Amino acid sequence: MSTDPNIEMPWFLYAHPHVRNLAWVLASPSLLSYLPDFQLPLTVLDDAFWQRQYVAYQSRLHYLDAHPHVLDQFFAQHHNHRLGYYFEYLLLFWLQDSAYHSFRLIKHRATLFQDKTTVGELDFVVKNQETGDIEHWEVAIKFYLGYDPLTQAESWLGANDNDSLARKLQHLATKQFRFSHYQDNTLTKRCLIVKGRLFYPLVDKSLFARAHSPTVPCLADQHLQGNWLMYDDFLQHPDVAQLQWRQAAREEWLTHHQPSKQLALAQVNDVRPLSSERAALWIGFDDQQQEQARCFVRVLPRP
Repeated sequence: MSTDPNIEMPWFLYAHPHVRNLAWVLASPSLLSYLPDFQLPLTVLDDAFWQRQYVAYQSRLHYLDAHPHVLDQFFAQHHNHRLGYYFEYLLLFWLQDSAYHSFRLIKHRATLFQDKTTVGELDFVVKNQETGDIEHWEVAIKFYLGYDPLTQAESWLGANDNDSLARKLQHLATKQFRFSHYQDNTLTKRCLIVKGRLFYPLVDKSLFARAHSPTVPCLADQHLQGNWLMYDDFLQHPDVAQLQWRQAAREEWLTHHQPSKQLALAQVNDVRPLSSERAALWIGFDDQQQEQARCFVRVLPRP
């Protein structure tokens, strides 16, 4: 059994939560393969790109895992707990570690003005020191639950049902890459980074295997996957009963922190009723406390 068969998950090599999440940011597969309805040149930084970055950074990750104070101090100064900001800060830490890659950070959150009025903000402006390009990077981390039909971007919704893959794709295509300059820098390359995980209904994906049914064409083939279930189905499903479970903290939506926290696990029969109507993420572990499944669990059906 595995959380995602055939996909390497090297972030499990690290114990410290920030280090483990940083490894996830670098080594996890991309969610998108291209941005639909976007006509200008755009590079989606793909799995091959990130594999090179992870390999080049491995020695640093092992050092940080043994000596995490540098990373802890960084997050003491960057302590916004919204998941999107945390994802950005992990990328920022890596970009500032310039000995391990070919990019020079020009500006994080580059604000653009017109006549003293803010007209936009770029997530990252970097110089590629191998090519000389001034690159504009837009980044996002997304977790969507899929509803029938899975081939429609409108059918993939966030845990609170307010966000959708369709809305995010439209925003990226129409709002995020409108600009050609930042201060005196001409932006010569647009780059998109979208990572995260998609959660499939059990009819389309079993707990211990990948889904292979048709889905939205722009999704990358090797995107990370999980499941979502209604609460009653979660309690009664035989696959769920094979594992021990606990509810995931928000910062564990990237990867779990069981090695450092050793939190108590429960058989599904001992899981307490959920306290919120909002979908909650649960992680299933085997007897060796190795993660084997991720499930969003809903008390109520979507509105």
